[in-house]
Amino acid sequence: MSDEMRLDELARRAGVASTTVRLYQAKGLLPGPRLVGRTGWYDQQHLTRLGLVARLQEQGFSLAGIARLLDSWEQGRDLAELVGVEEQLDALLHGRDDVVLDPADFTGRFPPDTLTPDLVDRAVALGLVETTDDGRIRVPDRRFLDTGVALLQLGIPAEVLLDEWARLVARTDEIAERFVALFTRHLAPDDGDATDQLADTLAQLRRQAGQVLLTAFDASMARKARETLAALLDEPSG
Repeated sequence: MSDEMRLDELARRAGVASTTVRLYQAKGLLPGPRLVGRTGWYDQQHLTRLGLVARLQEQGFSLAGIARLLDSWEQGRDLAELVGVEEQLDALLHGRDDVVLDPADFTGRFPPDTLTPDLVDRAVALGLVETTDDGRIRVPDRRFLDTGVALLQLGIPAEVLLDEWARLVARTDEIAERFVALFTRHLAPDDGDATDQLADTLAQLRRQAGQVLLTAFDASMARKARETLAALLDEPSG
């Protein structure tokens, strides 16, 4: 198969050591390769699994917990059937479209003189921007890049945008916690047989919560805009 790779290539593409791949196999986190003679061949499904394990570890799951989660999904299923669930959960945990740019390309996206080293450092601290090992700049969510540029072009100072972002994240974290609490109380499966529905249910909740939040924001923005315009129009002309 053209998309197959040996152990060293799999490890390189996954960003882990070859010994880590062997460890995951020993702990039941990763299926074994397709053997041709004494050569093991891995494919995209193994790469997806490694990405999922790494993402779950970032979220605080232990290897034992990840193994139990994956084992419950695999009951009666082959690897090909499981990949769709893995990719769905990976998208749920990651869920963003990143972009990597050279520093000159990154600063060139913004209006002249709107970014300073201090502002970039603050954006890094807020998780909006990351630096890669090769000196490039990674924006984990390209929507920040697009909307940030648009708002700067409107004339809002960059430091004000970062202030507002920090305040907004505090509010959205609270909203997200409320929706996750709804999931825990009303939607989380009670038995292992239903665990395969976990990723799908969480993904649906995320989509619907986003629509609820957007609808509420649109209504609030329209109401506040009407109030602001009415106040401006009622002001004496001088």
